[in-house]
Amino acid sequence: MTEVTIGVLADPDLATRLARSLRDDLPDELARVVGEQVEWRVLVNDDPFEAMYPDSVHLIDKAREYVRETTWDLALCVTDLPLRDGRAVVVADIDPAHQVALISLPALGGMRLRRRLRELAVRIVEVLRSRRSGALTRPDARGLRVVERGGELRLVRAVRFGSLFLLAGMVRANRPWQLVVGLSSALAGAMAGTAFGVLYSSIWLLATAMGPLRLTGITVSALVALSAWIIAGHGLWERRIDGRDDRYLALRNAGTVSTVAVGTIVFFLALYTITLVAVAVVIPPDYLTSTLGRPCGPSDYLTIALMATVLGTVAGAVGSGLEDDVTVRKATYGYREQERRRVAEDQRRAREP
Repeated sequence: MTEVTIGVLADPDLATRLARSLRDDLPDELARVVGEQVEWRVLVNDDPFEAMYPDSVHLIDKAREYVRETTWDLALCVTDLPLRDGRAVVVADIDPAHQVALISLPALGGMRLRRRLRELAVRIVEVLRSRRSGALTRPDARGLRVVERGGELRLVRAVRFGSLFLLAGMVRANRPWQLVVGLSSALAGAMAGTAFGVLYSSIWLLATAMGPLRLTGITVSALVALSAWIIAGHGLWERRIDGRDDRYLALRNAGTVSTVAVGTIVFFLALYTITLVAVAVVIPPDYLTSTLGRPCGPSDYLTIALMATVLGTVAGAVGSGLEDDVTVRKATYGYREQERRRVAEDQRRAREP
C-alpha cells in the first residue's frame, strides 16, 4: 500500500483549528471517496505565512517551498486571507504540476466551515492526484467555476453570491463572540444601566407607553451607538496609508463593521435575557398592575426588559471606551495582520546567521 503525506500549512487561529480537524477527518474521507490503495497521512503546520506573502501568487510559491523542503507529497495552504480575481471571489488556487493548493477560508462562508473545508480538500486532492479538474465542478458545487491558466486551476465563486460568502466568512474568522467576552467594562456599565431600568417604576410607565415603533427605534439607535463607539473609540476603522496599494482595505473595513455589529447584537441579546429574568424575579405582578393602572401581562414584562436593556446598552457604550485596545482589536483583520507580520519578521530574523 502506497503512503501519501498531505501537509496542511495553516494560518494561526481559526485556520489552524480547522486544519487540525482535517488531520482527523481527511484520511477516512479520502479512503472512502478516492478509493485507491493508499494510506493517507495528514500533517499540520501552523505558520503566519500570509503575513509576509499578501497575495495568492506568493502564497502558492510558499507552498511549493514546503513541498521541496519537506517529505510532503501534497501541500494544502489554508488561509483566512480574502482573495479576489477581479470582482469574483477566489475559493482555491491549485497547481497540479507542483502538487500544491491554496484555500481561502472566507470564501467558504460563515456556516458549516468544517464540512465545507473537508469536502473541498477531498476534491482538491482528487485533482492533484488525477490532474483533472472534473472533481471541482460536480453538480453540487453550485455557484463555483474553474478557470484554467497556464496549467494552474483557480476555483472562483460567482460575483452574485461571492461577496456575501466572503463577508460572512470574514466575520466568522473574526469570531465576534470573543469581542463580546472581551467587553468586561462595557458589561459592567450595561448592568448598572439595566438595574436602573428594572428598579424604577417611571421607566416601566415610559416603556409600556412608548409603543412598538418607538421601542424599535430606540433599540436600533442603542445598537448603532454601541457599535460606533467601539469602532471609533478603539481606532478599528483603517485608513489608507500613503503610497501603499491596499485593494482589500474597503473589504477589511466592511468585515470590521459587520463583526462589531454581530458582536453588539449578541451582547444585546445576552443582556436582554439576563434583564428579562431580573424583571420577572424583581417585579411582582400585583405591584406592576397597580403601577400601570391596568392588568399586566407577559408583554409588559418583555417591554420593560427591552427598555431596561436599551438603557444598559447605552451605558455599555460608555464603558466600552475603558477597554484595553488589544482586547477589542484582536477581532479585526488589520490588527491580526500587523501581529502576524511581527511574528513572521521575528522568525525570519531568528533564521538569519
